[in-house]
Amino acid sequence: MEHLINIQNQLAQKANLSKSTSFLDGATLESGILNIYRQRPRVSVIIPTLNEAKNLPLVLPYLPIAWIDEVILVDGRSTDNTVEVARTMLPTIKVVMEQKKGKGAAMNAGYRAATGEILIVVDADGSNDPREIPRFVQALMMGADMVKGSRFAHGAGTTDMPFIRQLGNSFFTITCNLLFGTHWTDLCYGYHAFWRHCLEVVDVSDTPGFEIDTALYLRAAREQLHVTEVPSFEGYRFFGVGKLQTIPDGWRVLKIIIRERLKKSRTAESNRYLGFRGLQPVLEYAATPNVISAPEVNLQLLRTIGMILSAGYSLNELMTQVLHLSLQAMNAVSGSLLILDENGQVADVCMVYGDKKVSASEKNVSELLDQGVAGWVLRNRKLALIANTNEDPRWLPRTWEQDMPRSAVAVPVALNDCRLGILTLVRSQENQFTTDDLKLLESLAMPA
Repeated sequence: MEHLINIQNQLAQKANLSKSTSFLDGATLESGILNIYRQRPRVSVIIPTLNEAKNLPLVLPYLPIAWIDEVILVDGRSTDNTVEVARTMLPTIKVVMEQKKGKGAAMNAGYRAATGEILIVVDADGSNDPREIPRFVQALMMGADMVKGSRFAHGAGTTDMPFIRQLGNSFFTITCNLLFGTHWTDLCYGYHAFWRHCLEVVDVSDTPGFEIDTALYLRAAREQLHVTEVPSFEGYRFFGVGKLQTIPDGWRVLKIIIRERLKKSRTAESNRYLGFRGLQPVLEYAATPNVISAPEVNLQLLRTIGMILSAGYSLNELMTQVLHLSLQAMNAVSGSLLILDENGQVADVCMVYGDKKVSASEKNVSELLDQGVAGWVLRNRKLALIANTNEDPRWLPRTWEQDMPRSAVAVPVALNDCRLGILTLVRSQENQFTTDDLKLLESLAMPA
């Protein structure tokens, strides 16, 4: 609990690489990530609650705090100790007391209270997995205006949807696709995120109930915003009884669909915003691209690597790209990336020497884990710095490398899906990796 609180307090401070504490000295993982991600948009997470005191301890600790700047709890007159539990677990949480009934009223109150550039709504009952938040943020930073979770996209699922509700949701989804020209796989799912600028053209202040999610999505589509879906898994409610009423709330959703189809766009074509909005990756670092310094380019590359690793994407097709980006960011000549499953077995491996990908036999990989630095990192869950590969007993010489002293680093990488990666990078001469390099790489490292 203290770990979560300390990390949340750090979010209020401007990250600075030169002042960060080294991972090797016991610093938290998130402090390193904040240094790399200091230019990302400000993110606000909104959590509507009504008597969720038992559920919050099972949800709040799993918020990916390194991706979040502000957590807002909007309480709808709970009769248990929901607010007290939230403040105990997360003292920096912002609490908004909403007197009006309904999920829509709570969400609108959260929108008004949020200060972030990106707003994300997460249910408090455990049905939304907060660990999926990086996936939503990533989609927004890649160009979407609004991102909605889908339980029926590839890789998604649900354990909390009776047949009658699934049938109704399918009917509503197909109807909306036909009437609005969308291509969605899910409609009545409230896990969503969007840039604040969406509220300039999408007004849902007139929608107090569960139908607010449908109204939000349809009005965004009508205003020609870029709405995309990401796979999301809906779990069962941990404690308590859900507030959704299938027939009454389904009727309200149907009325919203009909009403929105008959409405015209709020924005005249001549007044529609022209241009891209959201993140400007290059301009964050310098007024013009030609004055970006080498360290800042390295930060940009590591930032990209971190997003790929933590956003939950499959690495089967991305391993070579991740490894090449790592080599480029750290000016290394060769390296390897080993992916291990939750049982510690090697699931995949990629090795690069210069510009060429090197094939690795099962025996080679086994030797690396038994005798090499990768195995040492796996057993100790620490970064390894090797000043001279000819003198350090942790280094296992590789058959394709010349017999000359080199320097190397190895990093344990925490992946989003409970797997572990071990990234090893090599430079051509001894004593070329420094503690400053470790401070950069600790942003990718898992906590000890």
